[in-house]
Amino acid sequence: MKDYIREIAEYIIEEHTILEAANHFGKSVSSIKKYLAKVRDINDANYNAVLAEKLKLAQEKVILKGVKKGGSKGKRGRNLSLEEAKKYAEIYMGGLTYEQLEDLTKIPKSTLQEAIRGIPDKEIQERLNQYVRRG
Repeated sequence: MKDYIREIAEYIIEEHTILEAANHFGKSVSSIKKYLAKVRDINDANYNAVLAEKLKLAQEKVILKGVKKGGSKGKRGRNLSLEEAKKYAEIYMGGLTYEQLEDLTKIPKSTLQEAIRGIPDKEIQERLNQYVRRG
């Protein structure tokens, strides 16, 4: 049994998931978790300090990959093109409020503000600043 548990632990260390290990070895997910717990349990006959440490590092690596993947998925791109943002900036400076622009375009006010203030054109941004100060 000890070799079988070691084989499962090494499979997980090779960056396989517990579900993949369960399918590979024909066991349930809970059985795989129990085998891995035995490798980590100091009081168990199947305890192996080196494998336990490698399992810990493999788990931390999976967690970091998940955090990185989640962060990259969470990054939003531009919602409006630069041309659209410039057009909406001109309409806004023509006398409409962001609320009125939202009603007109059906684009959330926050998205409009973000797009308009994100225009990388100093002249437009200065005109916006002057418009806001006057308003």
